[in-house]
Amino acid sequence: MTQAIIFDCFGVLARSGTWEHFTNTLPPDVDMDAVHALNHRYDAGHLTKEDFLYQIHDITGHEPEMLEEIVDIEGLKNKALLRYIEQDLKPRFKIGLLSNIATNWVRESFLTSEEQALFDEMVFSFEVGITKPNPEIFQIICSRLQVEPTDSVFIDDIDSNVVGAKQAGLIGLQYHNLAKLKQYLAELIN
Repeated sequence: MTQAIIFDCFGVLARSGTWEHFTNTLPPDVDMDAVHALNHRYDAGHLTKEDFLYQIHDITGHEPEMLEEIVDIEGLKNKALLRYIEQDLKPRFKIGLLSNIATNWVRESFLTSEEQALFDEMVFSFEVGITKPNPEIFQIICSRLQVEPTDSVFIDDIDSNVVGAKQAGLIGLQYHNLAKLKQYLAELIN
């Protein structure tokens, strides 16, 4: 029986795509494995923002100032989803937030205190030193929510993160839009 619903931030609660667009438009001679590895190290809190920007510059040739704008622009709120959480989900389920992020931006700048109160637990990769899709990070949030993974639903826009959640025992749903999410959850919950 579903007891908790856990949301990703970027691409779900926060509309995104600028970083993804940037990486998708890099020339073929750029070492994409190195770019992705640096991004994971940054999100896990193992690199400062300055180090991340300069190391990405070394790989891609793009100026750190331009890269900083790309990193900082991510995050327009999905207000309709936040309303759905507040009105329909929060009264019935524990709600979690699990995100690969390198800073405390979600708490400090993105979510208001009222919006933060919608979440029973928030786990950020930089705080625990692990990024999705590592199954261990899903175990951490389930433990903090005091629910079994098999009683939890995880929602993310990135397929590999959904796969990681499933490997940890959660039900994983890939986010496309709010209408589809409501349909998926209605089928699961009812």
